[in-house]
Amino acid sequence: MEFVGTLKFFASGRFNRLLGWTMLILGMAIMAILDPWIFSQQNPDQLLGSSRMQLRHAQGVILAMALLQLVVGYVLTTGAFQSRFSVQSSIITGIGAIIYAGGYMLLVFHASGGWFVVAGCLLNITAFLKPLRVEIRGSGAWHIQTILPILCFGIFLDLLMSLFIFQPTLFFPVWLGTEDQVRLRMLRLARVAVIALTVLTLLYFDLANRSNTTKRIVTWGHRGLVGGTIGMPLVLALACFTNPQLKFLLPIPATLVCLGSCSGLALAWTYGEWLERLGWSIITVSLFAGMLIGMYAFDGPLPAPSRMTHYQDFVRRLLRMGHAYAIVLGILTLFVAQRLQLQKSRHIIRRIGVTLYLISMAATLITFILVALAIVGPWATAIGPALTTLALLLCVTNVRPGRQPVPG
Repeated sequence: MEFVGTLKFFASGRFNRLLGWTMLILGMAIMAILDPWIFSQQNPDQLLGSSRMQLRHAQGVILAMALLQLVVGYVLTTGAFQSRFSVQSSIITGIGAIIYAGGYMLLVFHASGGWFVVAGCLLNITAFLKPLRVEIRGSGAWHIQTILPILCFGIFLDLLMSLFIFQPTLFFPVWLGTEDQVRLRMLRLARVAVIALTVLTLLYFDLANRSNTTKRIVTWGHRGLVGGTIGMPLVLALACFTNPQLKFLLPIPATLVCLGSCSGLALAWTYGEWLERLGWSIITVSLFAGMLIGMYAFDGPLPAPSRMTHYQDFVRRLLRMGHAYAIVLGILTLFVAQRLQLQKSRHIIRRIGVTLYLISMAATLITFILVALAIVGPWATAIGPALTTLALLLCVTNVRPGRQPVPG
């Protein structure tokens, strides 16, 4: 019986959801510790290739792998794969995420971390290529068939980037430039966009299914998010490796994503709970803000505002990270809402956790504004992530669902 229970633990995606939440909480705790130190350096000339930037990238990798594990948990929840295959996928992707994220942390201190990064990429690629040859069934089959090739493409970009980092003399094309130049900036965004937009698309699929409506807005939302999820990383990757002028096509997938998010907001406002409405509101506003930032982020078409002409200028870094935090917090709000739906009891600990989470979101975003205006020092950037860490511990731990109908 214990063996059967272990198989169900992996095949149902519970292992991946547990790992995803653990990595999210760990990532937020690390940010609370490191953000003040990272932002204490305001000289852009001292940041290129520094340990501060390496740690910032490692933090992002932890959060990206956490979201990827929640995606895997959702895919396995649908029951679309055979049990044996589900167990293999669960274990391989879980180990791959741990090795990959751990490799980037180790890489800050020792070059041997590159081996772990490459190994984690290979495990993830193996796990996501195998389902392409498996017949997928069930109500979520179309959704999974849509996102699997996108995830494979994103992980392939991760593998390329890890080879560039680990063996630059053999694999790194000099014409890509340095890490703060436009080509590699576009490549980094392409990798992040694959994970973030895939998660957002799955969250929209779940909301649309629960709304049980055939209104035209649902169809347009599907088309917008799927088109943007495919188009955004594809355009960024092509602009990176071919002609950088292709970056001027980015408003097309960006607009599609924004329209899809507006559809999600409309559905949440009619059919969702209040936390879902809040989450989709934050995401929608953040995506439109991201479109404005994208007008100058890759050296055009508009000039960068004053005090933000250099990629590593302090205010520009704060704006970039504030935008990223808003997207992550909006997505986490949706996951928290779905997690709490699994336990309907009004437990006092979870009520405190939700209240603290709302405070942490406001504190995080307001803090970035205050630091940019020099009203408070960089030390204040620790407040939001620290509160978010505690809030997530209170909100998502000790939930014992019988059936997992939703992601997270």
